[in-house]
Amino acid sequence: MNLFNIKNTIIIGTAQLGTNYGIANKNQKLFIKNKIELLELCYQHGLRHFDTAYAYEKSHKIIGQWVKKYNASPQINTKIPNLQANKNIELYFYESLKQLNIIKIKNLFLHNPTDWSNKEVKDFIIKILEKNIIAQFGLSIYEKKDIIKDPLIKILQIPGNIFNQEILLSEEIKKFLSNGGEIQIRSILVQGLLTIDHSLIPPNLEKTKEGISYFQNIAKELNVNNVHLAILCINYLLPNAKIIIGIDNTAQIKDLLSINKSKIRDSDIQEILKVCRSYSGKHWDPRNW
Repeated sequence: MNLFNIKNTIIIGTAQLGTNYGIANKNQKLFIKNKIELLELCYQHGLRHFDTAYAYEKSHKIIGQWVKKYNASPQINTKIPNLQANKNIELYFYESLKQLNIIKIKNLFLHNPTDWSNKEVKDFIIKILEKNIIAQFGLSIYEKKDIIKDPLIKILQIPGNIFNQEILLSEEIKKFLSNGGEIQIRSILVQGLLTIDHSLIPPNLEKTKEGISYFQNIAKELNVNNVHLAILCINYLLPNAKIIIGIDNTAQIKDLLSINKSKIRDSDIQEILKVCRSYSGKHWDPRNW
């Protein structure tokens, strides 16, 4: 068991800053001032990487207010929304910079991988890479079939959790990593489903109950909390990948920072991953809810 490198591995997700994202989200009750303070608390504890998107309603602007108030210098991922119907990537990109109050983006993603076939999109990405306005370019995908082989694509953001490990274990992802690519994993808590009380699981997600019961019971047995267990299992599968975790309150930040207090044997993680694979299915994909 090695110590988990939280500052280099965890990216703070900000989808819930501007919207009621996820089943377990409580952030809708917070004022913008509180959300700015949450960002600053993460930053002061060394969590300097943040994930956002133009489509996350007010998230860009809240991050921008935080950056301005505290003169912060975060490492930002953001995503360009679907560019079909002749929407202009340049307008989205520079509007994002303006809202975020920053001059450079760490990682820029396309939310819609098929937009990469657009010559104007490619030309623009090449231009901002050459100007060092972005450090890396990549795709935010849902399935391994969306992986595009292109030397300009250095990073992929993919969904994955202990119940849906297929894309995480795929040959396509292994090859992308072996060629020097970087992976970021989102939705490892299945929008908070792994953390909520079993009785609160909605009727349309009845198929998830058995798997969640196993996961939560094994967490109790090992004396670790659900979030720590989910993170450590996914980190075991892809130790070089970064993991995106959304934050709703200060207690969650403190809990995240305590992850190295959770000691789990590799043999236990292997068994958990094996059992959880047996519960795999489309019901773990929020697009099907």
